[in-house]
Amino acid sequence: MTKLLTTILLFCATLLMAQTESDSLSEKFSVDFGGSFGVFAPFKGSGKGFPDDKNQLGSNGVTFLQLNYKEHYFAKLQFGQTTVSYKSIQNSNGFNSIIDSKANSTTIGINLGYQYKIKHWQPFVMLGSGTSFIDSPKTSLINENTISYTTKTGNYLYISGSVGVNYVFNRYFIVSLEGQASTLPTAPSGSDTHLSGMSMQLGLKSYLFSF
Repeated sequence: MTKLLTTILLFCATLLMAQTESDSLSEKFSVDFGGSFGVFAPFKGSGKGFPDDKNQLGSNGVTFLQLNYKEHYFAKLQFGQTTVSYKSIQNSNGFNSIIDSKANSTTIGINLGYQYKIKHWQPFVMLGSGTSFIDSPKTSLINENTISYTTKTGNYLYISGSVGVNYVFNRYFIVSLEGQASTLPTAPSGSDTHLSGMSMQLGLKSYLFSF
């Protein structure tokens, strides 16, 4: 009786493993969800009038859905925001206008990438582009006695490139470290250019489903 039960259990286990392997092979796509946050350093320093100031560090954060094809290829739909300090002095009709504020960028884009797993480590590279919605400070002379302080808004193309590595504890808990460079090639000069720069991000992601 014991031998019969053992045989039945081994047979069932074999069938289960075969089914699991078959399902794994048939499911070419999987979806992950995650986010990251980090420190942002703009390429361009402070505006004229602040010669002793270094680049104004900022912060950024990203939320994303990642579609994986088999093991190596992926596409990432991401929503992010970057905030960086901005300072400048402008002279209008003998008046000095000083701005000490923030420039913000909200981005929506798609990244395409390649990843390769080595045990628990998974290095990756990716390139992406999308739209950046910018809010940045601006001054303008209305008349000889009045200077207007406003927020300039607009949306521009952004391009980014990243290299990084994931550490896979399991499919539901993955930690990543990513270095990213981004630029706004169509943005006009001014505070908008402070939103092109380098960032280092720490992230988490988790498996959602396969199909």
